[in-house]
Amino acid sequence: MAQDDISNTTLALLLVVAIVVSVGGTYVVLNRSPGITGLFTGTNTNGTVSFTQQGVLSIRLTDAQTTFGNVTSTANGTCVINTEGRQGNCTSTLSNDYMELENDGNVPASITMNSTKDRNQTFKLGTGGNQSFRAADQETSACAGTLTSSYTPVPNASDPQAAVCTALRHNDTEDLLRIHYQLQIGTDLTPGNQTENVTFWASLA
Repeated sequence: MAQDDISNTTLALLLVVAIVVSVGGTYVVLNRSPGITGLFTGTNTNGTVSFTQQGVLSIRLTDAQTTFGNVTSTANGTCVINTEGRQGNCTSTLSNDYMELENDGNVPASITMNSTKDRNQTFKLGTGGNQSFRAADQETSACAGTLTSSYTPVPNASDPQAAVCTALRHNDTEDLLRIHYQLQIGTDLTPGNQTENVTFWASLA
């Protein structure tokens, strides 16, 4: 029985010692001077973000049709008619119908054009007949280079292409040209429908 009492007393003493040591250790830790911590400070590093913008050369006709409607020539001489309303020695049911050409890429474009056939083989205009074109800015300052602003013959398919604009801008508010056409129709042209295709070409300005 005495042995059990001693054992219990010893256990109680050991428990008290353990509590004292634990409290003391905690106090020492909380009051010691700070040393190495896990917080990373005092330096920096740089990264790089980059990309390469790709140039896209692209044009499109936002209005690809021009029609003069029904043309009636007189016997007074060559009929002259254009898409700006001029009518001489002839009348038309519709003459103010120009094309619109847009640079929808992201680089300036040099524009040329020609017809797809040779004149008077499939697009007949009669004796003295001719087809001409001219370009105008549909949007202010669209052509930053040389603009063909006076009527110029449309080249045949076998001829060199004709310049339209040597530097058509690509910005959304200044990338649109108006393409006008003028026809000279001889008095000996046989009645019937005449249709011709024209092609516009783009290269880097």
